[in-house]
Amino acid sequence: MALLTPLLVLLIMLVVQFAMYYHAQHIAVAAAQAGARVARTEAADVPAADWRAEATAKADRYIGDLGPRLLDEPQTAAIDDGDQVGVEVSAHAVQVVPFLRLPVRGRSVGPIERFEPDVP
Repeated sequence: MALLTPLLVLLIMLVVQFAMYYHAQHIAVAAAQAGARVARTEAADVPAADWRAEATAKADRYIGDLGPRLLDEPQTAAIDDGDQVGVEVSAHAVQVVPFLRLPVRGRSVGPIERFEPDVP
């Protein structure tokens, strides 16, 4: 019986750890999508430095709004692949189980939204 109690506590902590991991993963993806929406709409109209700063700032604000303590050391980066732009968010999930540091990553990329008139 004395051996089962620590194992049960460890099992409960592991369940909570993986629930926090999946929630942190969803926050990283949602923040990357929010930043990518800004990048896709702004990349056609403003200089590269401006849309990159706006997109990463939007992703950082989204992380701050949804779960500032669930992502440890979040880093956001703008992605520019020619006609495709987006944002990547990388961090670590909050630790519940000691020595178990799980990385999370969210990436969202899409085409630049620009108006191109039909040519007759």
